[in-house]
Amino acid sequence: MIIDMCMTRGVETVTPETSLGDAVRRMNARNIRRLVVVKGRAVVGMICRQDVVRAFPENLNPFSVASIDALPDLGTVAEFMHSPVITIEADQPIEAAARRMTEHHIGGLPVVQGEKLAGIITESDIFRVFSKLLSGQRGSTRITFDITNKPNALGDLVQLCRDLKLEVSSIITFNDTARRLAVARVQGTNTDRLINRLWDTGQSVLNVVD
Repeated sequence: MIIDMCMTRGVETVTPETSLGDAVRRMNARNIRRLVVVKGRAVVGMICRQDVVRAFPENLNPFSVASIDALPDLGTVAEFMHSPVITIEADQPIEAAARRMTEHHIGGLPVVQGEKLAGIITESDIFRVFSKLLSGQRGSTRITFDITNKPNALGDLVQLCRDLKLEVSSIITFNDTARRLAVARVQGTNTDRLINRLWDTGQSVLNVVD
């Protein structure tokens, strides 16, 4: 799955000259935690709720005041935004966004196509994607097995499911330290027989969850 398929396209933007008070209004109005800062068509920064809160005195939370209009004028977005900002291209795989966020300890990335802002992807978007991939359909069985030394493991699984008239709804593989693991979701009434057949073919089944 690529980022273009799961990013948020309606991005709330501000300019470097936007006041902090206006940034608070926009975040409150959209119930969002971050704003992309643009200059023309170029992404020049990002400002988050934490950045805005830190700009105000410790005894004043700008997001909990009764009237935003009463907030003191403490400057513009340019003075508190993160710049240069880390971005990612819309045609990159979803795991590239997750890896980049983890490496840089950030919760969101502006998504670009060339020099144009195309959207934003956040940790919540990624969580929803992986939750959907792993949850499967109701009544499916989740099987985790070790395929480290089994180059034909996925082909064997698909063939066994075909023989037992089971539907493979999803397969995910990943590295866990020195092991290569696979998580498969299968649907049907012969899952017990599938587990036994996997063992018969030498597969190392680690976990089965209905």
